[in-house]
Amino acid sequence: MVALKKLYVGAILLLVVFVAGCVGTTTTTSSSQPSASSSSRPSPVETTSSWTPASWVAYDENMILNASWSLGDLEITHTSKVIMKLNIISGANSISYLAIIPASELEKWKEDSPDITYEFITHHAKSGTYTATLSPGTYYVLVGYADPIHETLAQGTEVIKAGYYVGIPIDMSNIVYAENVQATIDIREDLDITLGFLNENEFNVYQEGGTANFIAKYEKTESGTYSITNAPPGYKTILRPSFYYLILDNGYSWFTDKTVDYTVTADVVYPARIHLTIKVEETG
Repeated sequence: MVALKKLYVGAILLLVVFVAGCVGTTTTTSSSQPSASSSSRPSPVETTSSWTPASWVAYDENMILNASWSLGDLEITHTSKVIMKLNIISGANSISYLAIIPASELEKWKEDSPDITYEFITHHAKSGTYTATLSPGTYYVLVGYADPIHETLAQGTEVIKAGYYVGIPIDMSNIVYAENVQATIDIREDLDITLGFLNENEFNVYQEGGTANFIAKYEKTESGTYSITNAPPGYKTILRPSFYYLILDNGYSWFTDKTVDYTVTADVVYPARIHLTIKVEETG
């Protein structure tokens, strides 16, 4: 009876241990809670990568200024200093302008609009170094014509026989254009003469006795200075590359020869040669 009782008690103890073991190995998880690995991950720390300013040469070439040039597009991704080194080799003492514009202003510049936003501009630029600071964006560097040089194009003395004329050739075939063209004559006999100015084709017409289209013409004029551009009948503002002729016509005089000292001057734009270097240095 005692033995049976011990066995009964032992059985009860074994049952308790078994149940307790089963409870200890049971795991219950909830989808609303993070797993152990995720709960122990540190919060992300935002870091900034290191940046090294770059520099490069965007342009380094000889140029012939037979037109106005736009050099681009210049891509700036960080605030940068643009260094432009200009060397005028020949044909000019200065150039009309050196400038930088945003790419959005390029069409206005092509249309010669006065309403242009410049990031940088210097007029009558001589050989030297020019700098500008640009924010990120796309830009064009602009290079203008050479500035005009005041030149004597022709000078001399002619004796024009009564009833005749002379055509004095003036070679302007190597220019970009000429403006403010003037002829000064001194008639030694204190008389008058017809003064004219023609291009080569119209001079051929004049020689053949046809009706020539004059750039400028002054009938029976006395000693003095006369405009060739901005003058009747042509009223041309500039002269383009060509051969021209100064006409001294004494055809209406029957008996009197005329001795004429003459000078032709102009402000001439030549196709200047330059060297331009453009360097970009990032600063921020």
